Formats: sequence, structure tokens, C-alpha cells
Amino acid sequence: MKKINKKYAELMHQADNAVGRKEVVSLLKKAAMIKSKSEENLAA
Repeated sequence: MKKINKKYAELMHQADNAVGRKEVVSLLKKAAMIKSKSEENLAA
């Protein structure tokens, strides 16, 4: 779980520093997938 949160935080930081729109969108999508996986694990 801690590894997932660390990866999520790292992706959000990268998205914050990203330059292009496509780059930001792809990073946010990856972060959303990781976040949904972590929430799925909590619910199960």
C-alpha cells in the first residue's frame, strides 16, 4: 500500500512539472488508475 501511495505522489509531482497537455493528461490517467487500485484494495 505504501508503495502505491509513493508511486501516486511521484506521478502527481511529475504532472505538476509537465510541460505539454498530452503529457499532463497521460500522467493524470496513470495516477487515477493507481488511485482506483488502492481504493479497490481497501474496499476488498
